[in-house]
Amino acid sequence: MNIKRMTKISLFAAVLSVSVILVPSITIPSLDLSFTLQTLFVILIGFYLKPKDAFLSILIYVLAGAIGLPVFSQGRGGLSVLLGPSGGFIVLFPVIGLLISFFKSKTRNTLFDVGIGFVFAIIFLYAFGTLWLSFSLDIPYLQTLFSMLVFIPFDLFKLILAYAIYRRLPN
Repeated sequence: MNIKRMTKISLFAAVLSVSVILVPSITIPSLDLSFTLQTLFVILIGFYLKPKDAFLSILIYVLAGAIGLPVFSQGRGGLSVLLGPSGGFIVLFPVIGLLISFFKSKTRNTLFDVGIGFVFAIIFLYAFGTLWLSFSLDIPYLQTLFSMLVFIPFDLFKLILAYAIYRRLPN
């Protein structure tokens, strides 16, 4: 692994880590979930880095939070966050980055890439992240899934913004 590649991986892990500070999170108390910029940067990392590098970059972020660094929403860290309601989403972030990176177009085809981002960063993430949310809050899965609908407009905006940033970044 060369220096340029290691720098990109660690730089994106750092940017993802400070994303919770850039815009303070807005919590929805009934779900114990927050609106944050984390997914914007997970999507951006998936678009910009190669699959293995995207996975590693986001995994570094998750591991930093798991050991207690305050990189998760509301400046929290530790295994308790990963075992809490939002843990399913956070644990899936490296997979989301990997999948977006693996399936994105090689030619930066906007419609295709935004579709890929939608499939993985919204449909896949919601479907599987909500499983843990439902379990941890002891709420029926479908009820929990429907309660996630409030996040879709914001995540669509983050997806489009992440793609616009990606298009501006050099290869």
